[in-house]
Amino acid sequence: MLGRGGMGEVYRAHDTITERIVAVKVLPADLAGDAAFEQRFRREARTAATINDPHVVPIHNYGEIDGRLYVDMRLIEGRDLGTLIADEGGRLNAARAVAIIEQVASALDSAHQEQLVHRDVKPSNILITGRDFAYLIDFGIARAAADTAMTKTGHMIGTLAYMAPERFNGTTDPGSDVYALACVLYECLTGERPYPGDSLEEQVAGHLTKPPPRPSVRCPDLPQALDAVIARGMAKNPQDRYRTASEFARAARVALTGPVGSAWTTPIAHAPAPHPAIQPAGFPGWPPASEHLRTEPNFGVQPERQQRAELARRRRIQWIAGGAVAAAVAVVAVVTAVAVAVGTDDHSGSTTSRGTSVDSSFASPPPAQFGSATPLPPFRPSSGVGANCQYPATSERAAKEVKPPRTGTVPTDPAQVSVSMVTNQGNIGLMLANNESPCTVNSFISLATQGYFKDTKCHRLTTAKALSVLQCGHPAGNGTGGPGYQFGNEYPTDQYPAQDPKLQQPVVYPRGTLAMANAGPDTNGSQFFLVYRDSALPPNYTVFGTVQADGLATLDRIAAAGVVGGGQDGSPATDVVITSVLPD
Repeated sequence: MLGRGGMGEVYRAHDTITERIVAVKVLPADLAGDAAFEQRFRREARTAATINDPHVVPIHNYGEIDGRLYVDMRLIEGRDLGTLIADEGGRLNAARAVAIIEQVASALDSAHQEQLVHRDVKPSNILITGRDFAYLIDFGIARAAADTAMTKTGHMIGTLAYMAPERFNGTTDPGSDVYALACVLYECLTGERPYPGDSLEEQVAGHLTKPPPRPSVRCPDLPQALDAVIARGMAKNPQDRYRTASEFARAARVALTGPVGSAWTTPIAHAPAPHPAIQPAGFPGWPPASEHLRTEPNFGVQPERQQRAELARRRRIQWIAGGAVAAAVAVVAVVTAVAVAVGTDDHSGSTTSRGTSVDSSFASPPPAQFGSATPLPPFRPSSGVGANCQYPATSERAAKEVKPPRTGTVPTDPAQVSVSMVTNQGNIGLMLANNESPCTVNSFISLATQGYFKDTKCHRLTTAKALSVLQCGHPAGNGTGGPGYQFGNEYPTDQYPAQDPKLQQPVVYPRGTLAMANAGPDTNGSQFFLVYRDSALPPNYTVFGTVQADGLATLDRIAAAGVVGGGQDGSPATDVVITSVLPD
């Protein structure tokens, strides 16, 4: 057993048919005898299983066994958010908290697009892997239980500390999830629940009558701009809240980083309408992986119809970068590895096992306004370039078995290496910058010569004005994993001092740039992106080459065909399959 809570028990189990280790949540025995509940449970579980977002734990199966209803899910190592907050000293760094919230927002927007309201958003239902990749769990179960009016002492369906005022009148809609998410962000930022009363009456009175708390009052080191974000997210009237979870997350990101210029549609978890960018359509910055393609939230403002289309689209798209979640404006969104965590009591919703991480994805932050973006810095060589290339193993298994590259000193001569990437849509010639990013080139060539990229799909196309890229490099074609190792950032990140604020500011990645997607600083693996139109991103994505003229022509054709579903971020409408990648 991994954990026990108000909604049942979670077990680590071996699926004898698929030969995989899974997490099985077994609901209380009394529910199986309730025919109405069972019908609702199966309907909601079926709907939840269709949610295609990297930040939703995939449901493999559900049903009844030995008189108990169960849900079979992917087992991923990690901690629930409540445990993470406690382990980090009682509160999270603001940027980290917002990055996690962005990922959860992507999951919620994807669910809302399927007319599914979670109803129980809380820290124990948010699982975090080692790279801060977030998963939202228990979709469907809370809804089915709530419809049965199930309550227990100390545990309500929709934990009281995060319940929107309208919930007490029996009304629930996506706005209720936005309210709960705002409560969770407040707790991440301050280490305290919004209305921490000792009694149920005090907590209910807080949600119904008291103004939303101001995080900067509780923690003066926080930007006061976050006060307004929390206030709107926790507005008593649902009509006064942010329209979508991703809109709320984008606002939180802007409160940290300043106004977003050109934001786009959702790329965070593959859900188009309400998310922020690649995480709404955003940067290839920290995205987590998931079994299925998903979109990230969008940071841009779009017409409602286009937003809906974007949400659907985002649900298919993987973040460009692996690791943390979408970020608005000029910040790299961090999407971290997904974790399914199991806890007890307050962590009753968790279904994760510490240390069991299966997938890692890439998420992208939203592009920044071009008006504030500066050119990439000139490359200034140093004695450290290529002097000590290391490729430590990751907790996630390799998507395709390969040997890691050689470590130690990697020669920077020749300065450039010509490579041909052949796809079913045409040849894409690449010129690798071995003199600027030798550790990255060393890994790319190693993977290419071992056939890692052979017959793989480029899984994500982003066509937003501020972010125009094609992302490739994962054997499963869904952007959820890597080669089983990771390595550090090189150019342009290495042109800035550590902790330099400029690392948070956008620069222009020009047309023809070849760069690594990642899940956060120094989490490069196998996924990469090709820029077919100038794009604005923080300088946290290693540039390791350029796309030749033939490749740009191929990219233009792929981009012209657009994204599946007509959005700005998602799977390319035209399948792009890499047949080989070989040095010339």
